[in-house]
Amino acid sequence: MKTLMVVYDNDSFLSCFPMGLAYLASALRNAGHSITVYQQDIYHYPDEHLTGYLDSNQYDVVMVSVIGGYYQYKKLLSLSAAINASVNRKHFKYLIGGHGPAAEPEYFLRKTGADFVGIGEGEITVVELFEAIGRERKRESVNGIAYIDEEDRFVITPPRELIKDIDTISMPAYDLFDMTFYTLMREPNIAPNERAIPMLSGRGCIFACNFCYRMDKGFRPRSAESIIREIRYLKDTYHVSYIAFYDELLMSSKQRTIELCDAFIEADLQIKWNCNGRLNFADTAVLEKMKEAGCVFINYGIESLDDATLRVMHKALTREMIVKGIENTLQAGISPGFNIIYGNIMEPL
Repeated sequence: MKTLMVVYDNDSFLSCFPMGLAYLASALRNAGHSITVYQQDIYHYPDEHLTGYLDSNQYDVVMVSVIGGYYQYKKLLSLSAAINASVNRKHFKYLIGGHGPAAEPEYFLRKTGADFVGIGEGEITVVELFEAIGRERKRESVNGIAYIDEEDRFVITPPRELIKDIDTISMPAYDLFDMTFYTLMREPNIAPNERAIPMLSGRGCIFACNFCYRMDKGFRPRSAESIIREIRYLKDTYHVSYIAFYDELLMSSKQRTIELCDAFIEADLQIKWNCNGRLNFADTAVLEKMKEAGCVFINYGIESLDDATLRVMHKALTREMIVKGIENTLQAGISPGFNIIYGNIMEPL
């Protein structure tokens, strides 16, 4: 089927590469579907431009994905109005997804007029949903979706089981997107002439902080071989020299971090990279290995320097661990980033 993926405009001069859509695009293309990417984020088209585009072009499915946030919510409503205004609306299905719509699917279905909401990990779900749209299977047999049926009843199917071996997931369909634009993204300690791109080294997190909104439980790492293969592709194809690991927690353990760094060093990747880290594991040996492997920045979730608040958050950290971990990071020659939360529920006054 012919599919249009809409990358919404977030009013930024430079936008982050839309990894989620790129993973879905790869899965759909592997299943034989045709993908076109509408890059509103780059060209800053008004929403009315999308209406005209859909009036002039025939598609079977239109897809939009947004995370939570008031801006994203308003943007999804305005994009949905533009999509639903097309004279061709009755000829295509409208699919929305991401952490925004997935959190409250019935509300978003009725507010946007979408035909389906995708919930959870999408690479298998979206392929099966396309089979249902093509009437090769019944929509109620597709796990991980929600819709409004012909009697105006809300239907949500059972949750989608997580993909156990994420090395089986195809690499994002980078070639469908304007990589010249996305590699201009700036990251900490990047040189003016370097090109960067985000990647995932795994999915999920081993911790259970009570302020975190996560739909999928558990942690599933990618193999070092899979990560290195993708990095080499990005270097050779798009001259990328800086990788921003955007997954929740690359530093999931000392052993995992050191093994990954050793693989980077042995592969002689010659790249800079950053990641989200954990101060539990920020000892000198780990950080020196990360520095040797090319790490230039670690983004830490400190959240609080009050031990009572950290206990309330289930953060599994103490003030002493935080201070020591930051000192170790600086000593290793890596820049630390600090995230703080104020006003957590039940935070001691």
